[in-house]
Amino acid sequence: MTTKANVLIVGAGPTGLVLAIDLARRGVIPRIIDAGRADHRESRAVSIVARSLEMLDDLGLAQAAIERGVPLHTLNFYQGTTTLAEMDVTAVDSPFPLDLCIPQWQTVALLRERAEELGVVIEWDTRLVGHQAGEHGVSVELRHGDGPGERCETAWLIGADGAHSTVRETAGITRERSDLKRGFILGDVAVDWPLTRDRFHVYFDTSGLVAVFPMTGGYWRILASTPDDRPPQNPGLDDFAAYVAERTPLDSRVRDLQWSSSFVARESLADRLRQGRVLLAGDAAHSHSPVGGQGMNTGMQDAYNLGWKLALVVTGQAEESLLNSYEAERWPVVKAVVDATSTTTKVATGTTLVARRARRHALRLLGRLNPVQQRLSNAFGEHLVHYRDSDLVFERWHESQARAWSDVACTGPEAGELVRDVYVENREGPVALRHLLRTPGHHLVLFAADTTDSATLAAWQSSARKAMAGHGEVHVITRGHLPHDPLDGVFADLRSEAHNRYGVRRPSLYLIRPDKYVGYRGDSVDFAPVSDYFRALGVRP
Repeated sequence: MTTKANVLIVGAGPTGLVLAIDLARRGVIPRIIDAGRADHRESRAVSIVARSLEMLDDLGLAQAAIERGVPLHTLNFYQGTTTLAEMDVTAVDSPFPLDLCIPQWQTVALLRERAEELGVVIEWDTRLVGHQAGEHGVSVELRHGDGPGERCETAWLIGADGAHSTVRETAGITRERSDLKRGFILGDVAVDWPLTRDRFHVYFDTSGLVAVFPMTGGYWRILASTPDDRPPQNPGLDDFAAYVAERTPLDSRVRDLQWSSSFVARESLADRLRQGRVLLAGDAAHSHSPVGGQGMNTGMQDAYNLGWKLALVVTGQAEESLLNSYEAERWPVVKAVVDATSTTTKVATGTTLVARRARRHALRLLGRLNPVQQRLSNAFGEHLVHYRDSDLVFERWHESQARAWSDVACTGPEAGELVRDVYVENREGPVALRHLLRTPGHHLVLFAADTTDSATLAAWQSSARKAMAGHGEVHVITRGHLPHDPLDGVFADLRSEAHNRYGVRRPSLYLIRPDKYVGYRGDSVDFAPVSDYFRALGVRP
């Protein structure tokens, strides 16, 4: 039997599910398969950072995730009973200034529920055996459990099937690999510790590190480095108790082991993210040490970058060349993550005298310098990721004269940077900008500055909608009171907060991409560049 699908996603983990949801809410229902079972509860990843919470909020899932997890606000570093540093993770410029500790299987459960609501059916115990890509499609061979095989024809094949990706291997995409020769054990235990449960706790010792994270139900996740790269295959309570006793001042009487695993930290990076009609995302494209908690988050952001572009191509609204921007934008990001995680792992697990002294000195500086903390917090929350060098973004922005109401220090997000959330008002009350941007598609935000004349605002709004040509919504924000004559899509910024956050000093435009990065900005009411943006995107009128 031969079946057909516009998009076949291999892997129903966080990366594959985010992509499936993003496609489905744009009218493209993908086929998604996974070699595992529906009741599989792998829990290696436990951290959802600020940027990913914003993405989940866009999908309508952030509040549910927070209710199921443990919000964390601080990262504490110790040596014995001495506190070396405290890093405030709430310094991130986000509506979700926290790091959420939640088991990966819970994150997957939330995403599965949302995907199924949108009509996506996940096919478990189904694996890809091989594929052959052509100019107009991909022929895929599938296997359902121990049963019969199936041949599927798909327009696009997405490999979100982990570090040992069959899609990557059968596509012949090579990757650079290295072994950090660091072993780790991790597991969830019950234990009576007098630790604050709103933070990470990391203990350094001459023999390695132990990190403990609060989990739901009163449990703690323990991550411990091993002296060599041969950790026990199935670590038990005695293993965790021994490392806690050796490296921390904590009570080592751990009990009720819920789950455990071990691994050796290795890193890899595929030399490309796209080969014709085959694309890679998440661990299939890049994998690294779990130190820093960036792996799952980076994979979900891969999917969020790819989803809107793939939907435009599949629905015939854009040329296939748009998908080249996925690799162009994400490969430098994932390369930076792999490099940074490698360095962090080596520094965190170094046991030589020089490494220990350097680490102690760096952590003490971290505890004293607020600007360093703020930058690290934004990096940790993935808020420093940008696409400023992308061919898809541009701006026409000049330093205009400061107005009496403007914050001269704020220049606003540049083209290729993340949007900033802010509250504006309509006749019903305050509205978060991020909620106005939830509708799939592009959004054009017209900052009207002091203009409040109904006729002028209506004319601008009409011209803006023509320039958008059906590709998204238009929002007008004026510093004055709302016009006496009601106008849909017009909002008030009476305290100038929105204008200041976006560096606006005169009527200006911000064109926001579906993944919530600035595609274009201009400090004039000239709509021609908006049309130029969509032409550069390859979007068909």
